[in-house]
Amino acid sequence: MRYFADVAVEAATLAGQHLVRNFRNHQASVYGSDIVSVSNRSLSKEITSSNDHEADKIIIDLIRSRCPDHDILTEETGHIDNGSPYTWIIDPLDGSSNFLNHNPFFAVSICLAYNDSPITGVIFSPFLEEMVVARKDQGCTVNGRPVVVSETEDLAKTYVVGCPGGEKNNVRFAEMEYALHQQIKDFRKIGSAAVECYMVAAGRVDAFTTLNISPWDVAAGVLCAEEAGGRVSDFHGEPWTLNKTDLLVSNGKVHEAVLSELHSADVPLPAETLST
Repeated sequence: MRYFADVAVEAATLAGQHLVRNFRNHQASVYGSDIVSVSNRSLSKEITSSNDHEADKIIIDLIRSRCPDHDILTEETGHIDNGSPYTWIIDPLDGSSNFLNHNPFFAVSICLAYNDSPITGVIFSPFLEEMVVARKDQGCTVNGRPVVVSETEDLAKTYVVGCPGGEKNNVRFAEMEYALHQQIKDFRKIGSAAVECYMVAAGRVDAFTTLNISPWDVAAGVLCAEEAGGRVSDFHGEPWTLNKTDLLVSNGKVHEAVLSELHSADVPLPAETLST
């Protein structure tokens, strides 16, 4: 499993270096019109750029050279099915809108799952120069330093970050945010689910919640948070899996309290799942 982590780190580094060069030089072209996404994204406010596709190719090319028999699932390319129990789940540029707005909170997210269970997770935030690595049952590190989730137990002292998962979830997200804001210390939106997940793992925030999310956005981050001692579930409190679309990532100590607030807010808690 160390080999797979090394492959993921190498791929994330190459893609991240390419992204940060273009970020610093303001080199990007938007696919589609001003705010209209490419055809495989249904939400009008989501943006993809040339950088998403360039980083995607960098990562796929390297993984194919190192693990040619593995399946690959990426946000830009879709599913490359080789019939393997191993699947690389990739978001080559998580936080595309941040990137295009010259906001440094963006990341490369790479997860390797075995039989749909994440075993390796790597998140690289190139502008922040932070490499986050998690391996199943081996813990989580940020730039080689082991990290653990926060010790916060009091909901009133809890910092939560969140992502609506797309504009069609804005009403649900607003209801959820309003309910939580009344009980917690603060609620913030960073704009990159991968970054928000590893902020929980690193103990910088106490919880992260999102709606209708795709697996490539959070698969690596979920493993990072779990390996740092956190808890991950759907909004029913059941274990999260790759085909579930709503999730709560927390330090574990405030998990039930946050779920309780979500329920009391009458936020719809759909049972449907996302096909990967």
